Amino acid sequence: MNMVIKPEGGMLDCFLPLVPEEIRDYVEEGEGLCLGAVRDDTAAGILVFTVGDGVDKSCTPVTITNIHWLYTAEGYRHQGVASELMEALHEILSSSPSTVLACDIPKGYGYDGAEGFFSSKGFVFGTEDIPVMIVTKEDCRKQIRQADKEKALSLAEMPQKPKGMSSLSEITGIRFKKAMRIMLSDEEFDYYRELSEDKNMYDADTSFAVMRGDEISSMVLFRRTRSDELHMVMLDALSDADPKEMLSLLHYSAGSYYLKEPEEMTVRLTLWKQKSLNLAKHIFPGKDTLSLRRGYRI
Repeated sequence: MNMVIKPEGGMLDCFLPLVPEEIRDYVEEGEGLCLGAVRDDTAAGILVFTVGDGVDKSCTPVTITNIHWLYTAEGYRHQGVASELMEALHEILSSSPSTVLACDIPKGYGYDGAEGFFSSKGFVFGTEDIPVMIVTKEDCRKQIRQADKEKALSLAEMPQKPKGMSSLSEITGIRFKKAMRIMLSDEEFDYYRELSEDKNMYDADTSFAVMRGDEISSMVLFRRTRSDELHMVMLDALSDADPKEMLSLLHYSAGSYYLKEPEEMTVRLTLWKQKSLNLAKHIFPGKDTLSLRRGYRI
């Protein structure tokens, strides 16, 4: 079996029938990296993934891989195609200079063997699933169109930020680090390992905080992971913060995204804590979430 890394042109066309319609444009435009398996001059399988760089709270570089699609063509199933695709991905990850590797695997049928494969390569997976919600401009429009949800994105119409809210660029690095140390001390959540106390690791234009006097009470943090994706990596608050603060942050972020970002931009909400998941479902009721399982190799 031959492996093709990032197939292009006519070669890519051979693999596109194995990719679902909802991510086909994403693959064609090169935003999603591909590994293609070829057997008997035929596309036998495909693995679509993305790779990003981050740091953990000790500022150690982390290479984060997200598996978006793993599929074996009919006629080639149960012949080790998926295992060879994952082996090829593992070789790519192992060439990373980062000392910490992270791999996100979707939960559900078709991915059952992936966690076992990466576990055999030294990845240690958490016991909790990570809920993820993908939001588009159309999702925002749906909420605005619904009569009982006319105010769902009302903050988008406000030219000024709500009282007490500051953009990340307005917050000193010392004040930000102090708040992050408190929030990141919650070791129950392995996902927080990739987050940094350095505010320069986050997008200053889309990240906001609510201030109580000189102290941060709650925050929403974003990174621009691709040219067409914003990734919300944290929506959290200090233990005594009013949940309405977090809701106002998410409202404002949704409105800012809807008004300022290009149509093709999507938002990936990582909703590790139950309270952030509840707030996202409040703003976008009926919106499905995906479940991921994260593994680390140190």
